[in-house]
Amino acid sequence: MTPNPLPTPKLILFDVYETLLDMSEIEKRVNALMNSKMGYRMWFEVFMQYCFVDNCTVQFNDFSSIAQATMQMTAGLFGKTISDHDIDDLLEVMKHLPLHEGVQEGLSKLKDLGFRLAALTNSPSRVVLDRMHRTGLISYFEMVLSAEHVQKYKPCIEVYDWAATKLGAAPETILLVSSHGWDIAGAANAKMKTACIKRGAELLYPLAPVPDISCYSVAELAEILAERSATDAG
Repeated sequence: MTPNPLPTPKLILFDVYETLLDMSEIEKRVNALMNSKMGYRMWFEVFMQYCFVDNCTVQFNDFSSIAQATMQMTAGLFGKTISDHDIDDLLEVMKHLPLHEGVQEGLSKLKDLGFRLAALTNSPSRVVLDRMHRTGLISYFEMVLSAEHVQKYKPCIEVYDWAATKLGAAPETILLVSSHGWDIAGAANAKMKTACIKRGAELLYPLAPVPDISCYSVAELAEILAERSATDAG
């Protein structure tokens, strides 16, 4: 569903983790380590909080290091101690995450419709490119961009501006697709159009612009944009 008119974008820029890759196994394992159904959610919030701390304090720690440090911090909140081996196991699982249902179907349809497709992630290039090659996702994207090259993390506006420059496109002609409310907020404030793929308990920020499109899968997004393209052509 679309809350307001959206010109058909020329380029679609996808977030990767949770938007395309299913994080359910990570959630299950973190919850088990913390012995709490809120373990994963608490860790992810602390994780992103300290990515944002790096943005604001003009320093840069790599994504994996922040993940490890915040895992230990979160374990302390639950009165737990997590070994380096447990954390290494979790990071290894990240390399083998499956695709959400409808991802390949949707990406294939978007390619057939003539859209340019790219990806923008906070994860290190080597990690995300490895997973994209293993899943075959890499074949759909002309570029896979990592925020590590800017030494900032989304939703910092510099990351979106850098991505637009790398792709040779004006921000206004890009549709950022994500399941994360903070990502949607960042892209909207960078003048990009936005599409929210609703996943689980992910929340939108009420004080940010409303996404131009809201849907439940990449396949559904492709259907919406196919209809939009047909209307534009007519």
